[in-house]
Amino acid sequence: MEGRSLFLGLIGSPYESDMFTTASRLVDETVRRRHHVTVWACGYSTALTLRGLGDSRPRNPWSWDTVYPSTAAVVQGMLAYADGRLEWLVCRFCAEERGSTDQMPGVRIEPPANFQRRALAADVCLMLGVK
Repeated sequence: MEGRSLFLGLIGSPYESDMFTTASRLVDETVRRRHHVTVWACGYSTALTLRGLGDSRPRNPWSWDTVYPSTAAVVQGMLAYADGRLEWLVCRFCAEERGSTDQMPGVRIEPPANFQRRALAADVCLMLGVK
């Protein structure tokens, strides 16, 4: 593995703030600099990568012709160009509790016990969405 490793925890509701935008920009830049990133989604962040989200968000009536990618499409794109330097993990407990177990290809569901192990193994650990 080249470079350093970042563990990025996404905790809670990703839609009440710009948490996903912040996370995707951090992941993108870190991967582009040839570092390894592990994203761990907990709470309602487990819904960011659901298979059923498809490639685009629902249309905006005020900008009908503009197509915006879904969060799942953004993550799928990052996984594709990361060349193995990005892991997107979903907490099993949170996913099961919220009905978010049908994840898109490339996203792994892991037991909650792996959270601490992965966080401690990283060079840098950053949590988003926690007060």
